[in-house]
Amino acid sequence: MKFFTLKSVTALATLALSANAFAMDVKFSDAAWDGKKIPEGQQCLNYDGKSPATPNMTISNIPAGAESLVFVYNDVSNKRMQNGGHGIVEFALPEGATSIEVPRVFGHTYEVPVGIEMVAEYRSRKGEVGGAYKPPCSGGKNHLYTVDVQAWQGDSVLAETTVEMGRY
Repeated sequence: MKFFTLKSVTALATLALSANAFAMDVKFSDAAWDGKKIPEGQQCLNYDGKSPATPNMTISNIPAGAESLVFVYNDVSNKRMQNGGHGIVEFALPEGATSIEVPRVFGHTYEVPVGIEMVAEYRSRKGEVGGAYKPPCSGGKNHLYTVDVQAWQGDSVLAETTVEMGRY
């Protein structure tokens, strides 16, 4: 397991993006996730979410040599919640994988599926429960939520693709 801080994830991702145009293909496996609007019930528990979780995703065009995928969840409309403010998780890739189905991660919990590890918990408010992923929680103020999908080999980002999850 590699250890890195949120700063190094952001710095390395920025460096990799400027030097590498390689991008992966990311598709949500559930049609309710259309990239335009956060599906009903997938908002945080503070706003009556019902078992909110990240969408299942199919990732393809993964670069050769990638050892893991890192998912950086953001509310780009809220400066404090950018750069992984909604959590960062890592998915270990089988050797030689060029495409993979990634399971969903439930919100408001530290429990993650087998093969996924929490890299950084989401930024919570004082008195709020923590966890690996914080579902959209803007109270319907039309904030834009994204996920940066990064392919890692050792301490290097080989590719990154940013996908809009939708607005809430």
